[in-house]
Amino acid sequence: MRAMTTGRGASPHIERVPEEPDAVVERLRRGIAAAGLDCRCEALATAVLDEAGAEEERLRRARGLEDARKMRDAIVIVLTLLGELDSLDPDEPDRTVFHEIASLFQDVEDFAAHGVVSARRAAGRGNA
Repeated sequence: MRAMTTGRGASPHIERVPEEPDAVVERLRRGIAAAGLDCRCEALATAVLDEAGAEEERLRRARGLEDARKMRDAIVIVLTLLGELDSLDPDEPDRTVFHEIASLFQDVEDFAAHGVVSARRAAGRGNA
């Protein structure tokens, strides 16, 4: 599913991926085990499923890396916008600018949190 991290303008779309979905390969593996195939068929099916599972894991890690890069890029953009802090004065007549700055800091937090999940997904299973 797709979701916006926040309602603010600087927020890109980020894809929310369930942590550990019940993989199709694992469901097929359970079905084959329950079917009671002869040894040759079961060995061949296991080899095919192992390869499919490895490919599924590579794709999952690649998506994690891609998402982590997107979050890094989003943080860089927000940090550029936060450069406006240097030109602000405590007596700023337009106080809404401080709320906008606070929202930008929230964006950094949101992007970083998603980046953590994405980087861990890029590491792959068993590499926590």
